[in-house]
Amino acid sequence: MNEKDVLKQSVKVFIGGLIIFSIVGFVLKQISFPLGFILGYAVSVLSFYIIIVMSDVILKMGQAIRFVVMMFIAKMLLYIAGFMLAIKFDDIFNLISVFFGYFVTKITINILGYIKQIGR
Repeated sequence: MNEKDVLKQSVKVFIGGLIIFSIVGFVLKQISFPLGFILGYAVSVLSFYIIIVMSDVILKMGQAIRFVVMMFIAKMLLYIAGFMLAIKFDDIFNLISVFFGYFVTKITINILGYIKQIGR
């Protein structure tokens, strides 16, 4: 499984989650649920790209500890920024849906791993 497969399949998981949060938003008459999920997914994809870059640097440079630490901090700041946006603009982004949006790529990796395991 490579990162391109994960990103392609994460779009399917994202659409499923977006449908769920759109229904919740429609029932509660708040657009903040799907918008928060979209924000969380965007942060999740950016974080995944940071992980890809960190992995490439580790493989190419060997011991690039400073760069890895900086990228890890950048990833954490990205998550913090998503949460801060949800807290600051709570009428636009729902905090809970941002939280669930963060897990889209992780859920996708687990689903692909499960499918690969069944296929053996």
